Amino acid sequence: MVRRSTWAASLATAALIAVSQGAVSETSSAPATPQHIARHLAMHTNHIQLTDGDTDTIGPQKCSGYYGEHTARTVPNAFGGRNPLAVCGYTPEQLRDAYGVTQSLKRGKGVTVAIVDAYASPTMLADANRYAMNHDERLLRPGQYREVTPPAYHHLTDGECETPSSWAVEEALDVEAVHAMAPQADIVYVAAASCDDTDLMAALQSVVDGRLATIVSNSWGGIPHSTYGDEDAATMAGYSALFQRGGQQGISFLFATGDCGAEDPSAQCATGSARPQTEYPAEDPWVTAVGGTSLAIGSWDQYVGEVGWGDRRSSLAPDGSTWAPAAGNGQWRFGSGGGTSEDIPQPDYQAAVVPPALATTQLDGKPAAQPMRVVPDVAMDADPVTGFLTGVTQKLPNGSVGYAESTIGGTSLATPLFAGVMADAEQAAGHPFGFLNPALYGLAATGAFHDVGPLTLGADSPRPGTPPATVVDLGVDGKGVHQARLYQLGDDGLLSTGVGYDDVTGLGSPSRSYLRSWR
Repeated sequence: MVRRSTWAASLATAALIAVSQGAVSETSSAPATPQHIARHLAMHTNHIQLTDGDTDTIGPQKCSGYYGEHTARTVPNAFGGRNPLAVCGYTPEQLRDAYGVTQSLKRGKGVTVAIVDAYASPTMLADANRYAMNHDERLLRPGQYREVTPPAYHHLTDGECETPSSWAVEEALDVEAVHAMAPQADIVYVAAASCDDTDLMAALQSVVDGRLATIVSNSWGGIPHSTYGDEDAATMAGYSALFQRGGQQGISFLFATGDCGAEDPSAQCATGSARPQTEYPAEDPWVTAVGGTSLAIGSWDQYVGEVGWGDRRSSLAPDGSTWAPAAGNGQWRFGSGGGTSEDIPQPDYQAAVVPPALATTQLDGKPAAQPMRVVPDVAMDADPVTGFLTGVTQKLPNGSVGYAESTIGGTSLATPLFAGVMADAEQAAGHPFGFLNPALYGLAATGAFHDVGPLTLGADSPRPGTPPATVVDLGVDGKGVHQARLYQLGDDGLLSTGVGYDDVTGLGSPSRSYLRSWR
């Protein structure tokens, strides 16, 4: 995340919003907010590609169609034996079956989900329909997908934001994941003019003021305490007031918790973090924070198991005979955001569910003066090695631009997956939920959630009792060197899974009975 300081009298930067649906276009006004923003942050996406750091390839040479289908035979053993090859990317059908959507017969009919990101991909609808056609999925019918875009975009070349092409990948992941879990739900994509707080808040406000949807999926966030300074309290208050007002109007806001665990400054992914902390807006008490898991789906698309998402990575040594660092000592790369907030007191809905020791212990190990908000609230698949196959027009490794499908994870995946599930739940209930958390915590210990544990991915895990691990085999590079990565799963740094609520997966992931709970 990049710190920037600006002064703005209002959110009038997005005063005119262009609404497009196919060839139809019109403009509408987005009212300015009276909130004075003193300083604000540039938010970042929360997605990670399976080939993270390996820019010369879009996917592995060998992979598995389901968890444990193939083992890695051409690399060294680890943790006492061979390990499974990473999945090629789960398909919509696999994820619907594993999380109980198929069995529920609900598909989000009559529900509208809004997705808020920065910028907008000009090929989004074509990409989503090409992806659906490739996987025998329901194409987006005319009118089912529409976009709300600003008349101009900001921070395109000044380095404040990730590039529009990076946000386009995020957009494709969000749209295709929502459509995967709720194929009949309407989707409205609301583009912010940039990743700046001002522009993102204006996009969110347009959703609330226009009542564009009843569920809003947001796969972005930022650290409120950076080495550049702290997020302005007035900005956070402005966001929170908007979430509260939207919740009272029947709108549910979902936010990704981040992909860097507790944002420990010693971690490679925590650039700019002043200390271990939780991300904002995910820590806001008026939103539902979505964390991540590593998900095993079996040969019949059945749910096999999950562990809390947190990966250590080792690379195949040039001679191909060892892992460096050795298995068990790999570099910590990424994991589900979560932990105890230093900014937000404990909301009432968490008091009877979150363990007191967790709510009163800060991420630095010191006692908190009072119980505090802990995130996430729920979790779904987020690990890129058990990620979602996503299709998008993008720059390819050979330098050309074209449509391609690759495996993507992150809490940017978990959040739209959960948004899709909640669209199905809203169809089952027959009404919008609005602010969701009190109802979610009311389902604790009812069987509506998988209680995600730390060590096993179920029967397909090759050696129960040892850390689950997965191999990403990239094949031989241009210099004739075999490239492969070993990922040890289930280690989220300062955060840990446990029985009941925990700060990696929250209440857990939706079980097969989750959607029945809303009827």
